[in-house]
Amino acid sequence: MVSTEMATRALKRHYFGSYVIGLFLMLLTANGYAASLSSKVDRSTVNLGESFELTVTFSEQVLFGEPDFSVLEKDFNLLSRNQQSKYSNINGNATSLTQWIIRLSPKRTGSLLIPSFTFKGEVSNALEIQASKAKPSTQATGAAVFTETVLDKNRVYVQEQALLTLRLYTSVPMSNFSVSELAVPGAQLLKVAESQYQKDVEGKQYTVVETRYAIFADSSSTLEIPAIQYSGIISDRSARYSGSLFRQRGKQAFFHSEAKQLQVKPKPNDNSLPYWLPGKGLALHERWSNTTGDITLGEPLTRTITITGQNLMASQLPPLQMPDSKNYKLYPDQAQMENSVSENGVFGKRIESIAIVPTQVGSISLPDITVHWWDTEANLPRQTVLKGRSLNVLPATNSATELVDNSIAPTENSDAIIPAPQGQSKISTPITGVYFWLLAASNLVLLLVAAGFAILWWRNRPTAAITPVENTATVSDKELFKEIRMACAMDNYPGLRQAIINWARVHWQQPHLHSLDEVAKLADNEELSAEFAALDTKLYSDSDAQTSVNCDTIFLALEHLKKAGAVSASSRKKDKRQHLKPLYPDNTESNV
Repeated sequence: MVSTEMATRALKRHYFGSYVIGLFLMLLTANGYAASLSSKVDRSTVNLGESFELTVTFSEQVLFGEPDFSVLEKDFNLLSRNQQSKYSNINGNATSLTQWIIRLSPKRTGSLLIPSFTFKGEVSNALEIQASKAKPSTQATGAAVFTETVLDKNRVYVQEQALLTLRLYTSVPMSNFSVSELAVPGAQLLKVAESQYQKDVEGKQYTVVETRYAIFADSSSTLEIPAIQYSGIISDRSARYSGSLFRQRGKQAFFHSEAKQLQVKPKPNDNSLPYWLPGKGLALHERWSNTTGDITLGEPLTRTITITGQNLMASQLPPLQMPDSKNYKLYPDQAQMENSVSENGVFGKRIESIAIVPTQVGSISLPDITVHWWDTEANLPRQTVLKGRSLNVLPATNSATELVDNSIAPTENSDAIIPAPQGQSKISTPITGVYFWLLAASNLVLLLVAAGFAILWWRNRPTAAITPVENTATVSDKELFKEIRMACAMDNYPGLRQAIINWARVHWQQPHLHSLDEVAKLADNEELSAEFAALDTKLYSDSDAQTSVNCDTIFLALEHLKKAGAVSASSRKKDKRQHLKPLYPDNTESNV
């Protein structure tokens, strides 16, 4: 019995000693074990725009920190990054490691280097990647995803529209879908349509993503249209880490359209057009502020002309040419331009508004407006004509009133006899003596009483009565500006000078203005100051030299000031607070 217990104790001591020795040897092995850092890729040959996976492994658990991956941004796009830790213990062999899984896409073609990384004193191996030019994902029999690139024309004239249609066909679900922007050097580009629809291709159902562009080449040459890239995540449940919370369920995929070449022809040699305007159609429309055809002398009539071009951008449409005449003056406004797009391309529009101010009474004729263009379908020159119009100019309102007054006044040759009132023959007794002096005295008393009341009212008059009302000032501003317009149209220089001063007094609320020089200082416009000086020279200089005054420049500059004043007045209306005068006068006022 004793010998059995002693044998059992000896065996336990042996097991315990073996365990201690094993643990000691394990610690020695662990102390002598060196960590490592390594890199690998899932493929070393990729096309431009495709992605590949880089895995960097460190043979220990890492809670904080990582290698410096910013060095990859020189040659690669970093699409995603994921960190994973692993631990295993098999038959007493414990291993632990940390992995960084990075998805990259090359930025350029050629041989690209993934450099060595340094982490916790360890250095990884460098890798070489071969990046090639992207190949188009054109249609293949039964392919799950493919692209289609279509040009409506292979040859166009310079600045003629070419339609480019890009389509992506996919028969599999795709998430996180994106498409790169198209850029064509040497051409102007407009995206005109985007759509998505279903299509049956050889008995297989596809979802089609279609994008359409209008291209206008700037010069005659061979235009290179590059490929664009489609990307998305295609469902793949068998893919590695597809169930991770930090990764999309599926595989990142890239597809490319086909690059195209467009031959751009120069303008025809026998082209006699004044400007180059290649399009499919062109139209002119007009609208008048007065449809009766009768206008008043000096009053403006607005003519709005719209020019539209099919397969032409608004920037290509030319400004309309309408010549001046001694019978009227023209004041064009800034043109408005806009582009409408559809699946057929661009539809450009240019809107011009012109104020016509007649300078003579009678009939005036406006000439035809002709726009020349090149028909790209018939390959022939064309022209679109907007017919002119005759207008009847009536005298101004003041002149009409004078004519009426003169017509009712008696003339020297008139045989009309104006009968005397009947009561006048009966009242024939003259006022004599006492009656005359009584009448004079009563009138004098009434005059003195009226003068006294006038003095009392003047002393106690309300100050608010002399404050101009904003609405009255606005009406006066408009009326006075009409006088400027009429004086400009009639080249009435004395009237123009006085009209400008009158309008400036109301516009700037400066009732003591008396010269154009003061108006020029308020306007702070060098061009206007020069024209004011020329106007004064023409009116008051004794020299025989003919001074030129540009009334149109004066009118347009003043109209700009008037519009700017209207904007500031509207902003003042929005501010409902009462603005108080300063409590203390300026230093300049206190010294006066």
